[in-house]
Amino acid sequence: MIMKIEGQPTVVAICINFNQAQYTIDCINSILKSNYTNLHVILIDNGSKKEVVDKMLKGLKKSPLLSIECIDNNLGYVRGVNYGMRLGEKYNPDYYLILNNDTLIDSESVFNLVNTAEKYQQKAIISGKVYHYHNQDYLQYIGQSIDPQGGINQISIVHNRNEKDNGQYDMEMEMGMLDDIYWLIPIGLYKKIGGYSKLFYLYGEQNDYAFRAIKAGYKLVYTPHAKLWHKGGVSTCNGDKSSPKIEYWTTFATLKLAALHMDFDKSKRFIVTWSVRKLVKTILLFLQGKTRLLNVKAVILAIYHFKCWNVIRYNDNGYNPFG
Repeated sequence: MIMKIEGQPTVVAICINFNQAQYTIDCINSILKSNYTNLHVILIDNGSKKEVVDKMLKGLKKSPLLSIECIDNNLGYVRGVNYGMRLGEKYNPDYYLILNNDTLIDSESVFNLVNTAEKYQQKAIISGKVYHYHNQDYLQYIGQSIDPQGGINQISIVHNRNEKDNGQYDMEMEMGMLDDIYWLIPIGLYKKIGGYSKLFYLYGEQNDYAFRAIKAGYKLVYTPHAKLWHKGGVSTCNGDKSSPKIEYWTTFATLKLAALHMDFDKSKRFIVTWSVRKLVKTILLFLQGKTRLLNVKAVILAIYHFKCWNVIRYNDNGYNPFG
């Protein structure tokens, strides 16, 4: 068995790459600059093209802390992360750090995430400040407020996901939702509820995991002392957040989350009213020339496919009618 370093919790960082060599090179190299010493990094390549893998391997710093696993076929984000966590068990970790590959993490962030987690006796998922990758003084995300009605309507605290950081969020806060752009998961939670749910493939998996964590008695906590810079959206559609492919996945995920994590009567009402509002809004945007007809089709198909899914609740294999 691989032993812990005496006195410092063991952190296993997990990052997934799929055909994005340079982003991943920059991300992993930033992790390896961390001032946290008891750290192991697992990079999962999810079936990328050979030329991408070759470029990535050439650009990564050689380090005994880094383990690279290349998978022949794309497992998808959820299964890729779960695979990484299973591999990470050999290090006997105290925490898993999950982070997107289109990020740069500050050298002190791992230490500050762990320091906050220890304050909560390893009973919380911890995240921190997320800045824009190309506008580095502006915040993109720190978390979402608690839904006062006990539903899934957690509103992002950072206005329009774009606020200059003037210290307005320099206090530790409990959140209603965090995003796995980066977050620190205590091993006790992983042992209690497992990894990400296979009911999701991409989008919604972190919401589901956070809701399950809360139900298991864990908190979601934001610390202002951890910092990361995030490109956002590059894992699908080359960053085109208005793509019908993303529209389909996010619509489908929202409805699944409502079915899984709201009371039965509330979820029935939410699913009907939210679906109607979503469809009407998308149609109006199309009529105003602000979205594509394919996006309207994406919403309609996602609602229909959700109705089928909600009967048998099958595992998501990544099917998307838009490519």
